[in-house]
Amino acid sequence: MKKLLQIIDIFEIKITTILLFVLSAIFGQFKMIMLYFIVAFIHEFFHLLMCFVLKVKVEKFQILPFGASLTVKEIEGLSSNKQLLIYIAGPFSALINIVVFLVLKNNNIINIVNYNYLRRYNYLMCLLNLLPIYPLDGYMIIKAILQKILVYKKAMKISIIISVVSYIIFALSNIYCFQPMILFFLLIEQVKNVLEYKNIYKKFLINKSLNKRKKKYKIINDYSMYKEVNNYKLEANKILDDKQIASIELKRYI
Repeated sequence: MKKLLQIIDIFEIKITTILLFVLSAIFGQFKMIMLYFIVAFIHEFFHLLMCFVLKVKVEKFQILPFGASLTVKEIEGLSSNKQLLIYIAGPFSALINIVVFLVLKNNNIINIVNYNYLRRYNYLMCLLNLLPIYPLDGYMIIKAILQKILVYKKAMKISIIISVVSYIIFALSNIYCFQPMILFFLLIEQVKNVLEYKNIYKKFLINKSLNKRKKKYKIINDYSMYKEVNNYKLEANKILDDKQIASIELKRYI
């Protein structure tokens, strides 16, 4: 019961979403809109379930006009493995949906028309979210993997470059056949992601300055640190740890 109340407490539906439902009903598109929202809701709900499994705090679950959005508290501070599990959970829901929708059709709970709509939306939702474009799951998955093998700063830069290049390719190849609202939304998100780069890196440095102990360590040559390990640097016959390295690096960004 307590878990149920926690889930209800974080749910929020936007006025614009309600307006979309009303307009879709007036213009006879309510069924198609609802079928799309069912798939979008399931996708985001799987992210939410994984957060509860991993005991990660969720701040908000919003029902937006174009789908759903999950806000996780301090997700950048989570380990790369936890991030991967949370991000993969969304696309994984598409596999579950394939089986569920087929069972519903075979038991005559939904008709063939609704089944085809659900199957199509499920495919498109999975395909779209796996694109390596911020803030889609594909981008987040690539970023989490890069953070495991590269220094944090380089992982961020490469992720942003991949996102921007992928967006340009996606926009040019779909400009005449895809929803312009989605292209515009993704464009705004690319700009925000680039502008937020320094702030996100500062938060990483602040977190490192707390000197939380990790199981593994690396000896680094400059001040660029890995996220998943204890970083050490030899300088002037002294060994600098995460806290000291982060303090020196922070002075360059303040």
